[in-house]
Amino acid sequence: MPKWLKVLIGIFSSLIVITIFAGIFFYNMLTSSLPKYEGTIESEKIFSDIEIYRDSFAIPYIFAENDEDAAFALGYLHAQERLFIMDLIRRAGEGRLAEVLGEKALPFDKMFRTVGVKRTILENYSSYDSQVIKILQAYSNGVNKYIEDNKGNYSIEFDVLGYQPEKWKPFHSLMVVRMMAWELNLSWWVDFTYAELLEKFGKEKLLEILPDISESNLQKIPSAKNLSTLTEEFIQTNLAFRSLLGWRGTQVGSNNWVVNYEKSSSGKPIIANDPHLAFIAPGKWYAAVIKSKSWNAAGVTLPGVPGIVIGKNENISWALTNLMNDDTDYYYETLDSSKKNYFLDGKWMPLQVIKDTIKIKNQKPFVFEIKKTHRGPLISEIHPFTFIYNEGGKTYSALSMRWLGNLFSDELLAFFKISKSHNFNEFRDAVSYFALPGQNFLYADKQGNIGYVMGAKIPLRSQTASTIISDGKSSANDWKGFAPKEDMKVIFNPTENFLATANNNLFPDFKYHISNLWEPSSRIDRINFLLNQKQKHSTDDFKKYQMDQTSEYAKQVVPYILKAFEGVKVKDKNLLESLELLEKWNYDINGSYQVAAIYQVFLKYLLKNIYLDEMGDDLFNKFLFIANVPYRSLLKIIQSESGWFDDVTTSKIEDKNFIIRKSLSDALSYLEKNYGKDLSGWQWGRIHKVIFKHSFSGDFSLIDKFVNIGPFEIGGDGTTIFNTEYPFSKSIEEFAAFRHEEFENVLGPSMRFIYDFAKNDELNLILTTGQSGNLFSEHYSDMSEYWLKGKLIKIRTDDISIKSSDKKLLRIIKVK
Repeated sequence: MPKWLKVLIGIFSSLIVITIFAGIFFYNMLTSSLPKYEGTIESEKIFSDIEIYRDSFAIPYIFAENDEDAAFALGYLHAQERLFIMDLIRRAGEGRLAEVLGEKALPFDKMFRTVGVKRTILENYSSYDSQVIKILQAYSNGVNKYIEDNKGNYSIEFDVLGYQPEKWKPFHSLMVVRMMAWELNLSWWVDFTYAELLEKFGKEKLLEILPDISESNLQKIPSAKNLSTLTEEFIQTNLAFRSLLGWRGTQVGSNNWVVNYEKSSSGKPIIANDPHLAFIAPGKWYAAVIKSKSWNAAGVTLPGVPGIVIGKNENISWALTNLMNDDTDYYYETLDSSKKNYFLDGKWMPLQVIKDTIKIKNQKPFVFEIKKTHRGPLISEIHPFTFIYNEGGKTYSALSMRWLGNLFSDELLAFFKISKSHNFNEFRDAVSYFALPGQNFLYADKQGNIGYVMGAKIPLRSQTASTIISDGKSSANDWKGFAPKEDMKVIFNPTENFLATANNNLFPDFKYHISNLWEPSSRIDRINFLLNQKQKHSTDDFKKYQMDQTSEYAKQVVPYILKAFEGVKVKDKNLLESLELLEKWNYDINGSYQVAAIYQVFLKYLLKNIYLDEMGDDLFNKFLFIANVPYRSLLKIIQSESGWFDDVTTSKIEDKNFIIRKSLSDALSYLEKNYGKDLSGWQWGRIHKVIFKHSFSGDFSLIDKFVNIGPFEIGGDGTTIFNTEYPFSKSIEEFAAFRHEEFENVLGPSMRFIYDFAKNDELNLILTTGQSGNLFSEHYSDMSEYWLKGKLIKIRTDDISIKSSDKKLLRIIKVK
């Protein structure tokens, strides 16, 4: 062998060895942060030894002697799997993101310090139930045990951002609950958008398109200098923040239903739930089973919070959907020239001024003032910085915000009491402590009862509703307290033998204003149809219902398409075939159907052809942003012969049928251009895909492929029980989480839960991604395929099944 070849082989072999060892070193460095599911750890902060079993999906089964030790264990587990997102949310609530993210996070910090999430909690901390405080402290001890024992060994996000997590404090968990309420708050967008629409078009024209609004609701707001600019600034700051946390999508709703023994094939109640939230990686929920002497509950938890949010105990089960409660109002305030006083009921009142300082990574601290009226903070003081706009020096009209989240309420006490309830009376009492975000609580118990309790604080207003910004000069527009406890709706053992909610208006005759932002009735109509179509239902039936993609909404829209083409001679082959498909369609928005794609793209162009010419691009996209608004508006206007159908940019007068025909023609042109002339290639799933996106997603495609889960083809839309919402509004390129492909699924069932009381020690559950938030864990995405196919995992909750099966065991041992 020539000498040069020996040298070359030697060099090549050395490189291979170096590469292998480097790979092993790199792999070990990255995987050292993986949670340890077996072994023993010691703590002086617990009362007795704790056992934690984990199954093949890393679902933990906690055995503790008392509630506080169970909370300690849950805190430790949450920190093991989800510490980064917990830290991100608490920093956001405190207004401390700029410390680790730099100046780009300054608007978020200023917004949340102005809103006052942390301030509200600390001011009311002594009012929280003493048992809740004990549980919060024990939970914090568990989180901190993990933080202390794993210094320098946290998940990769901390290394990328170059910081280490601080100790968890009890009030941080209360902030996580408030941040969830902020995520589900729709008024921050709709009130401003409706105000702009009212200013531009006036009452009469607006009443033609706004759903669930009457003339009495549209009070004329005072003239406000630069209102639309302020609206844009506040919204863009909030958008950027939601982008950071991956809060995409706007139909923040859910489905839940329950049948009693009369309608159950097992002879016992069966309950189901699938909360609809923005898709993120890792997902929103963490499944757990908790067993102590007085706390025996199983279901899903919210990382950062000690308790079961949706689930069951040995006696009852419960499920939630968003009530859609309008818990926020905005007021135009009149300030004097000094900007220190505001005008109220004929006299000047002093503003409360709070000085605050925000630390910024690698920069000098930012000092600013927070100003408050008796209603709440002036949000007009929240200006984004140059990374969004570069319009320094502008002055804006003063707007104050009244938000239920700035008042005391004890949601953790509610959930703690719910998870220990034995019967409906105890459950009803527990729910009475719950205020926000307002929820529909469904109930079932082992005795065979089913029920409903409204869990919310409903503001009492002087006017029927407050969807438009109010005049702050008069206290007559203030809240007048809250709906009395005895008036909150309760249902027990209805004659229909079932109950269902899907963010619909359950109580049209309720004497207090709840909302104008109901979801389209399509989901609840379909659920009611399925529950009425047969006498008995099983767990397997419920699984099918949760995956149902038939749209009652499409059933209302398609006849208008067909009517618009009556008597019209159609020559185009694809148009003729499309009309035939629409006529034969059963309204199943199946991902493999071409007709589903034709219908969805038609909706896109119908909205554009009705509204864009008059609204203009910016206002049109604001109108589209909260998806239930254009959905309901379209149903309202399509039943009329409104002047909105006319395209004001042309000399002709276009009518409804013309616009419908044009919209279908535009849809076919879009499909032909993007998916070929052959209609057989237009499957809805090719167009409509879901990606579970990590917080780091959006800037580098190589990173996206590593941190994101998907894309996956998917069926359905925002009106099907299997809610697969896509944005109507255009992609916002400035903010990563609001960049999206057309028709990209951004929100839907964040988990699925079914429980049959006939199998008291078994529940069915699935998450969108997996239990772990660690990118290198096998449990980062191991549930996604199950979720896509509608499969649920069976979780056994009896001691024998848990301890006798092949599960990994982690012991936490008490030491002095």
